[in-house]
Amino acid sequence: MTNNIDSVNMKADMKLKQKRTAGQKHGDLRMELIREGLILLDIQGIEGVTIRAVARNAGVAHSAPANHFPSRRAMLTAIAAIVFADLADLTIEAITDLADKPEQAIQAFAETCFQFAFDTPNRYQLLWQRQLIDQDDPALAKEMERVYSALLSVLRHAQVNHRVDIETDAIAIWSMVHGYISMRLDGNFVAAEDTVTNLPRHKAIMLSLIDGIYYRKS
Repeated sequence: MTNNIDSVNMKADMKLKQKRTAGQKHGDLRMELIREGLILLDIQGIEGVTIRAVARNAGVAHSAPANHFPSRRAMLTAIAAIVFADLADLTIEAITDLADKPEQAIQAFAETCFQFAFDTPNRYQLLWQRQLIDQDDPALAKEMERVYSALLSVLRHAQVNHRVDIETDAIAIWSMVHGYISMRLDGNFVAAEDTVTNLPRHKAIMLSLIDGIYYRKS
């Protein structure tokens, strides 16, 4: 039994040393810290992502992250930028082939956001913690804009009569998507099925919104 424990400890020590060596050799310690931050975020939530914990998991001294992140806020902002980049990539991919099918594109955009939030709730919730991240950070702002631009592009290509301007439509869509997600993640709503369409509630509510957005003159 002792030998097995010693073997496990030796492997763990070797893994930490390999991480440290790789970071020093390739100069990618910043990304290593972000990766470890994402792991902690998924497992422990936002509260578990501290500079000390990230440094420990990366196998570096507690002072090492200061070379890349002067504060926890800076580190969380960098992590949020990566998360937003992932969300942007997914939403853009979801709507790429639906330029001439705006209603389907809106549903695809919304469904991607829903699925991302339900699959990785801690990552999604980090994106909106204004007290913890700097939303004016250029890298973060760029990725946020990519998500919003993807939605705007769908609305701009739609050959329909809008009752309001496209910005208002985009805000309406995002407000419903984000509002429903927030209520679900906070436990105020539970997963349910629409009794008319037999669709999951989060899909059915988009049909209700689309009916309002794609107003057609009689």
